[in-house]
Amino acid sequence: MPGARWKRPLIRAIKAAVTLLVLWALGRQVLRTWAELRAHEVAFQLRPARLALAGAFYLAGLACCGRFYEQVLRASPTPVGTGPALRAYLISHLGKYVPGKAMVVVMRAGLSVPYGARAATAAIATFYETLVMMASGCLVAAAGFAAAGPSPALRVRPPGLGAISVETYRLAAAASLGLGLAFLLVVTPPAFRRLSLLFSMPFPKVGAEALPRFDAGLLLRGLGWTAATWILFGASQVEVVLALVPLGPGRWPALMPVVAAAVAFATVAGFVVALMPGGLGVREGVLMLALAPAVGSEDVAVVAALTLRLVWAAVEVLAAAVLLPLGARAKPAAQPPADAGPSLP
Repeated sequence: MPGARWKRPLIRAIKAAVTLLVLWALGRQVLRTWAELRAHEVAFQLRPARLALAGAFYLAGLACCGRFYEQVLRASPTPVGTGPALRAYLISHLGKYVPGKAMVVVMRAGLSVPYGARAATAAIATFYETLVMMASGCLVAAAGFAAAGPSPALRVRPPGLGAISVETYRLAAAASLGLGLAFLLVVTPPAFRRLSLLFSMPFPKVGAEALPRFDAGLLLRGLGWTAATWILFGASQVEVVLALVPLGPGRWPALMPVVAAAVAFATVAGFVVALMPGGLGVREGVLMLALAPAVGSEDVAVVAALTLRLVWAAVEVLAAAVLLPLGARAKPAAQPPADAGPSLP
């Protein structure tokens, strides 16, 4: 057919452009983070084994969310296997470094289509997984901050009232709980069914038949899987702190609740403030403020937050480098449906 002559080169060009854009955005952020890290002239004796363990915790946390993404697709008319779903989830995480946050959806859908998923269904599954993750992150943050010990007081001026002093962690717990309830309202099955119909409108010939079956069981499983993600992310941050400074025996369990809360709250804040790619700046700023009382040093909190960004970026690049070539040898579960569009390798 005449169109076949230009279709294949066009798809290759799109894939190359997406790859270059993601690598450029990631490289820019890594260089910026490295420059900020070098600006803090604090002497630390790095423990590589702790950093490696931090990376392993982060990868395990991502896999938990990837498992939930697979379960959302499994609840749809076009499910995919666990391996392809995890591969699509982990590789697409590099797209978050491109401003606008849309690249994650494009990459994940493109990587899921060759294994039988519809593009619209994969996109909706991505939205749902992300919003459920944000909801559980807020709830984990609220519980962690509420269980934390005393924290520095912050003076605030509510409208119509004078200045009052509020403990930082108590204020963060209240803010996290309120935001978590708002996210939960969005991901309840009746509400998200209506939203998902709006999400599917840009896709031709896609209606309610392409949507996953959103029910209470899927939501509860999602909250469980993503809560495990936040706990593992918190463990990753604790290991980064321990890679920088020795905090003495017995501090790991004591640090976990507040550090997991800090990581969850900071990451949700970076997601909500969509102006910067990957939550750059916002996440680190919130994490530094929340970590400082827990680790007892602002310098340690600053360097630990920046180092965490570099460790996580390294894990994402390594995972993508290992998993991307596997797609060429993998056997797709089914032919892409008619609305699939171009796919990534």
